[in-house]
Amino acid sequence: MSVSAIIIAAVVVGGTGIVIGIILGIAGEKFKVEVDPKEEEVLAALPGNNCGGCGFAGCSGLAAAIAKGEAEVGSCPVGGAAVAAKIGAIMGQEVGESVREVAFVKCAGTCENANTDYEYYGVEDCSMMAFVP
Repeated sequence: MSVSAIIIAAVVVGGTGIVIGIILGIAGEKFKVEVDPKEEEVLAALPGNNCGGCGFAGCSGLAAAIAKGEAEVGSCPVGGAAVAAKIGAIMGQEVGESVREVAFVKCAGTCENANTDYEYYGVEDCSMMAFVP
């Protein structure tokens, strides 16, 4: 194997990389998606938990809906009143009173208090599931 073959291979691979990099750079500028600056500010103010408690797929979905006016500024249950006030200042809206919601577990949270609707007859151990076809 000669040194000239190695140099030619390196130049071909390097040149291909440079050409592909230039093409990707041009495509990135041409197909750039414009984002509303208010949407970015609202997203920065949200807690970023992506929990879905607001009814949207994540904080970015809620931020887009708030920026478009499709959701209330106080829609984030995790952030509470503090986040709602920040988002209200960004959007130029006044934030009303927010009521903290707490989950109500009807069965009181224990197996003894829950109704038995059926009896399960089957594998009760996760380690045994490895043996079930």
